[in-house]
Amino acid sequence: MMRNLIQNFPKQLQESLMISRGYSLNFTREIQNVIICGLGGSGIGGEIVKSWLFNSSLVPIHVCHNYRIPYYAGENSLVIACSYSGNTEETLHAVNEAIDSNAMVVGISSGGMLENLLNESGDTFVRIPGGLPPRSALAYPLIQLLEVFDQSGVLKEPVKDHVAKAANLLISSQSEIIQSARSLMEIARGNNILFYAEEGFRPVVIRGCQQINENSKELAFYNVIPELNHNEIVGWAKKPSNLFPVFVRNDFEFSKNSKRLDLTEMIVRSKSSDVSKFHAVGKNPIEQALYTIHFLDWLSLLIAEDKGIDVVEVDVIDRLKMELGKN
Repeated sequence: MMRNLIQNFPKQLQESLMISRGYSLNFTREIQNVIICGLGGSGIGGEIVKSWLFNSSLVPIHVCHNYRIPYYAGENSLVIACSYSGNTEETLHAVNEAIDSNAMVVGISSGGMLENLLNESGDTFVRIPGGLPPRSALAYPLIQLLEVFDQSGVLKEPVKDHVAKAANLLISSQSEIIQSARSLMEIARGNNILFYAEEGFRPVVIRGCQQINENSKELAFYNVIPELNHNEIVGWAKKPSNLFPVFVRNDFEFSKNSKRLDLTEMIVRSKSSDVSKFHAVGKNPIEQALYTIHFLDWLSLLIAEDKGIDVVEVDVIDRLKMELGKN
């Protein structure tokens, strides 16, 4: 099942683009800030979109992975709630706070309590296809987030059009991506992966860690340039055990950060021979981000298949939710 879902990610992007053309939003107040609420596979889309809009959003964007929204939220705030099931406890609490603050609210979900809540409040609900593990449904909230931003009028230039070309790139490059992921899986076998990237790719490598956590049932770690040069780099005074560093590079790194990554890789290689590098493919930052996301999804799946484990199972999360529901 998960193999098919990962393989179909490019087609999900295309389907999600079709969904985004099917509705019109009406914002009657000036938008002074945007707050995106979401957790896990539903929440990482907010971080990805925030990074993509760094140079095009005319208002501040905050991503909330918690029960609470910022104190400044009010009638000129746009709160976008992403919950694939529509039943995420933290997101529902945040939405109630947004409604109480008289914020403009848009929910993106397959239904659930979020739909009921927004129907009662008179706020906007955008439906996406349901029935999938949330981590395999990234394309649906991701594109709808971009559409909400496009229609909100807070962007100096639209970015959603890049997604269609990215989907075509992933379809044509699928075999190459799988082979690259398999090669990395084989040389990293038996170690926990540590991703190093530039700040702009932070959400991409976070997504990679999350996929390895859930699909592969392993720990994975990340850090980003330039922050890691001010602390973590000192930890390479001696080789850490059971860590396999992977430098995730792209063509749109800030020049000083690119140099920092080169130097950091040189330092790490002087301490360990177990180092790899992955370079994103694409003509713009969105294409390169989606290419890398697809690569990391395949990597997480191949690690799981190599270990012979159930990719879909997330019993520990289900147990945690059950225990929380008792209170």
